[in-house]
Amino acid sequence: MNELKGTSTGKWTLIFALLCALALLLELVIDRHLDLEIEGIFGFYPLYGFVSIVVLILLARILRSLVKREEGYYGD
Repeated sequence: MNELKGTSTGKWTLIFALLCALALLLELVIDRHLDLEIEGIFGFYPLYGFVSIVVLILLARILRSLVKREEGYYGD
């Protein structure tokens, strides 16, 4: 974490992590009106978002292997 010294990136990362933890804790006290029973699982939406991002990253890797070009493709 030494590379984050002197920048605001470390501060914003900490603030974002604290806000995420607060949102997760608020799930304990907020009464939600559920459409599906699976939405009642504690932390469902953060877990759903995390899994969605992982799937997007994996799909991006597959797509990159399909569309990438060689280094000298444009004749530089």
